[in-house]
Amino acid sequence: MRGVFLKIYLAFMVTALVTTAVTITLAAYYRQWSNDSVNLIAPTGGYISAAELILQQGGEPLLLEWLLRFERHPSVNAYVFDDQGLSLLPDPPATVVNYALSAESYEAQVNPVSRSEILVKAPIESAGGRVYLLVVEFMHPLVVFNLPAYLGWGLLASFLIFAVWSLLLSGYLTRPVRFMQKTVQAFASGDWHARMDPRSLRRRDELGELSREFNHMAGYIERLIHDQKQLVSDVSHELRSPLARSTVALELARLDAVPDQEEHLDRIELETHRLNEMIEDLLNMAKLDAQQDHSHWSDVHCDNVLQQVVDDARFEHPDSEVNLTLAEGLPVVFGDRKLLKSAFENITRNALLHTQEGTSVDLSARMKNGLIRIVIRDHGPGVPDDKLEDLLRPFVRAESARERLGQGHRGFGLGLAIAHRVVSHHRGQISLRNHREGGLMVTIDLPPAG
Repeated sequence: MRGVFLKIYLAFMVTALVTTAVTITLAAYYRQWSNDSVNLIAPTGGYISAAELILQQGGEPLLLEWLLRFERHPSVNAYVFDDQGLSLLPDPPATVVNYALSAESYEAQVNPVSRSEILVKAPIESAGGRVYLLVVEFMHPLVVFNLPAYLGWGLLASFLIFAVWSLLLSGYLTRPVRFMQKTVQAFASGDWHARMDPRSLRRRDELGELSREFNHMAGYIERLIHDQKQLVSDVSHELRSPLARSTVALELARLDAVPDQEEHLDRIELETHRLNEMIEDLLNMAKLDAQQDHSHWSDVHCDNVLQQVVDDARFEHPDSEVNLTLAEGLPVVFGDRKLLKSAFENITRNALLHTQEGTSVDLSARMKNGLIRIVIRDHGPGVPDDKLEDLLRPFVRAESARERLGQGHRGFGLGLAIAHRVVSHHRGQISLRNHREGGLMVTIDLPPAG
């Protein structure tokens, strides 16, 4: 079993083992520092014999020197009191004095929670027969080793160890997930070539299986989309020839037609014209999907292109009002002038088609957040909010467009889709929303040339 579950389980196990090892190590040192009373009291016999021998051979001066050497020991101290109850060492601790002068027998005093963990006393006699009292004090290890500093350094060391270990472990477990998220986002944004990291593919756990399954799915979807686009392109090309022959046949039929047949022939001509326009749009979309050569791109002045689009719209719709507002000093866009003009025209024509009679179509261009923002708004009925994003897909039309199509207007649902492809082709974004005062507002953000 090599799954993610096992790795997470092992991670917790390793963490627990490290914690246990640290605890055992500390316990072992503490055991070394603080043995039980039997093990601590046992060496005092040697201390008593040594102190009495030194006192008999060298008197108080040599005994005092021996006591001073004891003070250098971190966990054991020795004190000597004469027959007057005075300590040979200055300022002995109060607990030692009280224990030494107590009327109790010479039994060890064990108190593991105070400064002096164990106190042992015994009489020693000098060569002249003078009796002294030796007190041996075993210090509590937490007093010897400075508990606050000990705990502080211990917590700091533990934090650093676990922080580094958790960072490495989290990075190992989450790195493929983060890369997978970026890949899925790129694929969802239209990058059909996005694939998982080869290192993720070599993994032998669930994440590796998921990465391989995603690549398989992405390849399958890419082939489907490519085949679909290729089919649309091929069918569009193939339809042009029979449509051209239909147009010729229609003109020949008009030569022999009687007046009663003219209405039907006009209808055939209208439908043939619509098919030609739809095929042209499909071919343009296929060309945008396949076009990767930017060698013909150049700097494009969007204000000039918009002005030309507005002039053409006013000429084609003399009864409609088209307004244009341009900010000063607009930068240029690096791209294809013809494609950008086609996108602006498609959106403007769509706005003219849906704006209410007696209202205007408003176009504007200005800088916004470092991008060139172009807004085209009509004063029509708008579109339901849940249908806005769908309008950027091919062959999706609003209900008003379907009604106008029956009245002879062009409306195949390709204009906004083509504009979307053109804007995306220029690394821009297009969004649709209903204006609060009514009408549809199309916003285009294009990066300036840089």
